[in-house]
This record gives sequence, C-alpha cells and structure tokens, in this order.
Amino acid sequence: MRRFLGMCLMSIVLLAVGAITLADSDGVWDVFLERGASTDTLIFVDVLTGETQRIPTQGERYTRLRNGILYYDASQRTVLYAQPDSPQPAEHPYIHMDETARRIDWATSDDNRLIAWTLTYGPPEAITTVTRVLTSDGTGPHEVLADGPQTGVRVLPIAFSQDGQSLYVDMYPDGLERYVAYSQYAGLHRLDMETGGLTPLPDEPGCFCGAGIRGDAFVRLSLNNNPAGFDVRYYNLSSDRAVTIAAQQFNNFTQAGDVLLTDDGLLAVYALSDVADFGTQQQSIRTVFMLVDLQSMTQRPLTEPITTYVHPLQWTEDNSAILFTSVQNNGTWKVSLETGQLQKVAEATFLGSIQG
Repeated sequence: MRRFLGMCLMSIVLLAVGAITLADSDGVWDVFLERGASTDTLIFVDVLTGETQRIPTQGERYTRLRNGILYYDASQRTVLYAQPDSPQPAEHPYIHMDETARRIDWATSDDNRLIAWTLTYGPPEAITTVTRVLTSDGTGPHEVLADGPQTGVRVLPIAFSQDGQSLYVDMYPDGLERYVAYSQYAGLHRLDMETGGLTPLPDEPGCFCGAGIRGDAFVRLSLNNNPAGFDVRYYNLSSDRAVTIAAQQFNNFTQAGDVLLTDDGLLAVYALSDVADFGTQQQSIRTVFMLVDLQSMTQRPLTEPITTYVHPLQWTEDNSAILFTSVQNNGTWKVSLETGQLQKVAEATFLGSIQG
C-alpha cells in the first residue's frame, strides 16, 4: 500500500496521504479538487512521475469513475467527463440531461464499473423519474425504472448490490437537498434491474435520516425519544438479522448523515453535528465523527468536536483511519481510529485514484 511523499506540485501540497487504495502502477492518477470563488480546478497527479495536469471546471457532484471524473455543470445543464490526457472536459456520451428534465442524479458501483442515473421531470405535484444504467460491457445504457407521477417524491439512486443485479434507490422528498448538510434518505428500496420490481428495505420508510449500504450490511440512523444523538440500526440483508445500537448522549447534536461502511461491513462512520444560531452571523457548528463497530454493536465518538461540517471520504490504512474533507474549506484530512487525532494530508479535496 503506497504512501504519498511530501512534495510540492504547483499550488497543491501533498502531505503524506498514506494508504490511498490503489497500488503503485503505471497509468494511475490521484485526483484532487481545488474549489475557487468562481472556478474549480481538477488536479490529476501521476503517482509514479509526479506529473500534474490541472483542468479548470465549473461544476458540482464530482464523482470518480474508473478512468476519469464525472460532474455536472449547471450553467450548461451538461454532464461532463474530465480525464488527465485531455485538456478540456467533454460531454459524457450517454449520461446527459434532456430538454424537459429538471434534474439529474447518479450513483456508481463500488468497483466503478456500473453507473445509474435518474432524470426528474414535472412539477412537485406530479413528479416522474426515469432511471437508466450503464455497464462496462459496451452494450450502452438501458432503462430499468420509469416511476410516477408522484407528489413531492423522486427516485434517487444510492448504491448497487454486490452482485450488480440490484440498485438501491430512495424515494426522496424533492427539494430537501437544499436544506441538509449530509446525505439523508426517507424510504430506501431495492430495485431489481431485470424486472423493475421495487422492494422496501427492512423497516422502510424510516425517518429522513442517514444510511449506508455495503454488501449485505445496511446501516440506518434513527431518531429516538431523546433528542440527543441517533440510534444506529444494523440489518444483514441476506440473513434478516437486525440489531439496534443505542444513541450516545449528545445534547443538541441533531444533524447526522454521510454513513460510510468498510468494504467488509464490519465498521461504519458517520458525521454528527450541532448547529447553533442557524442562519445568523453568530452561527456556529460542532461536528464529531461517530465510529460504529458492527461486531460488538457499539458506537462511540471518534473525534473531539470539529468547528465545521465534515464529510468522510473513504477508509484507508487497512481500515485503521478515514480520510475526510469539508465543503467550507479546501483540503483533505485523516483521522486515526486509535488516537482520534486529525492530520491534514492535502491542500485540496481528494476525489480518489483512477486508471489513466
């Protein structure tokens, strides 16, 4: 497992990132995002040579695919794809808006070989969505679900099953994404991509709360009678096992989400925030990462409060640490599960490693 050496590359300084997942090999690039006031910059770093490619962009929802970065440019209503060997991002050949759609959302499989996207149409009182999937076998996109009209709800793709036969989707309250800091869901379902059949996951719909799915592990945050923290509900989707992990007592920590599981489904982490004086000049934020052990069925705070919203990016160093970032600040940080200490490891946001 490789480590970044401290080095200065143009305006980005990499500071011993350590344990990003891909092994050293020819044609592997680490990708970072540097946000600016009006223009973002995608930074591709060749892990062998240190060669750096910088591509200016204007976008949102930057997503790592196998050999490039997918993102949405709202000013052009276009889904674009950036790669290190091309100086200009290009429109994706399959994933695009059409004239009457008002929103596009997507999700990728863990190995980045599958991508699903949903186009949303119509006013809030009569929403329809069309979901398509693109595989890596060269057959092109195919429709797997046409839903609606529904009132105030749109289909949102979340994740693929481990075997690639099912897509997990949420019946998402349209418009709420503008008011929440973290990924949260209302009614999660399994979509059979062969038949188009939808099956609710256990105890769904639930509260509008965070959730994560990896393999057979389904982790759901849940409100309880005490407004101090969140219960964690664990479900094994293959055995129907269900366990509730009681909330830790954190008064006023009422925002939570961005659940991130390890590949083996044995650990999870989520962000838990307290926001005081919301929307005023005196607004203050405190966030802790909560570590969930899915073997002992316990949860505990991993960090002392951090004074901003933070978002877990990925597990690293054999699941002994996590990388995280903040929308409010450029940079990537690492937190150790053993010590809870924070270390800044890059001056820009790490998006992941790709094959060039």
